[in-house]
Amino acid sequence: MGPDVEVVGVQYPGRAGRFREPFPESLERLGREVGEAIATLDERPTALFGHSLGALVAYEAARCLEEIGQAPVHLFASACRSPQTAESRPPIAALDDEALAAELMKMGGTDALVLEDLELRDLVLPYTRADFTLLEAYAPSAEPLAVTPVLALSAIADPYATGAEMAGWSEATQAGFRMERFAGDHFYLVPRQEEVLAMLRVALGGRRTGAERQGEAPSEDLLMRLGRSATALLDSADDDIAPFSWAVARPETD
Repeated sequence: MGPDVEVVGVQYPGRAGRFREPFPESLERLGREVGEAIATLDERPTALFGHSLGALVAYEAARCLEEIGQAPVHLFASACRSPQTAESRPPIAALDDEALAAELMKMGGTDALVLEDLELRDLVLPYTRADFTLLEAYAPSAEPLAVTPVLALSAIADPYATGAEMAGWSEATQAGFRMERFAGDHFYLVPRQEEVLAMLRVALGGRRTGAERQGEAPSEDLLMRLGRSATALLDSADDDIAPFSWAVARPETD
């Protein structure tokens, strides 16, 4: 993202360094906890990026930040149906391990060797199942974001977040919406990393901050925080497999 941008990852409970913590009780609560954690940082502007389930977490975090007067610069929603779009696919959280592993293989993004190794699979499937449980139980507020613009990133060949479902993000905000489409499937952002990062830089450079929209003195720097599932964007060597990604970003001040 460049030297003037600080990238901060969001680590969900129940995995990696927080492995021993219980899984989140709801997507809404997880998003609020993320928003409250961001609010304790310095006052530099923050943008949120979420991929797949992470887009909904980022959306709930943005709602929290708006409520406390620290609205994000931007919400980037990648490869995820909008909160206002009903899920049309059958639930899979309750599938047995074999069937759930098969669904993950079909989705892509998880190394086949991980799912074939029973010990590794026993580590991956519980938090993956927890993610699907959050998604399938999600009941968002009907109220759209008030001052946070949304940019939706959609992949042309993504069967899990179609162009029509991604366009539904226009109903998630009153502060401006547009959608960019990329070649690829649900994990388009891995081969299209440079294109995605370039688009994020342009979007951040040309937008007013949430502070400006709320009548506060804006920071000169733009900081963007990239969340959990942005590990793919960052070309991270993290060996924690996550089919759901997201990120946040923020600029450095002197």
